[in-house]
Amino acid sequence: MKIGNVETNNAVFLAPMAGITDVTYRSICKEFGAGLTVSEMVSAKGLFYHDEKTSQLMKKAPNETPFAIQIFGSDSDMMANVAESISEQADLIDINMGCPAPKVVKNEDGSRLMLHPDLIDEITRKSG
Repeated sequence: MKIGNVETNNAVFLAPMAGITDVTYRSICKEFGAGLTVSEMVSAKGLFYHDEKTSQLMKKAPNETPFAIQIFGSDSDMMANVAESISEQADLIDINMGCPAPKVVKNEDGSRLMLHPDLIDEITRKSG
């Protein structure tokens, strides 16, 4: 399967799951044949303000290729800045638009973004 210029050896992708898809879990899934591993969702705001605990969520195992980092947020400039700053650490960057957790949607992030198609367009254009 091919996504942009990233090719996977199969179409088995590990879903990003908060509190589950840490580096150890992803490495094991890769050993068992996952074609693509994805970090748990990472706060763009946490990365923007250089929170060390947030940065640890992006730690990559040596066998994780290809690897995607999923970020969440709703500030288009911040999302673009973060996407640029982490682009060397991941083969793909995924923007979370599905998390329904109250602590995420109360900030207009996650699934709440789906209510704002113009903002989604702005985020994706700026994040390139």
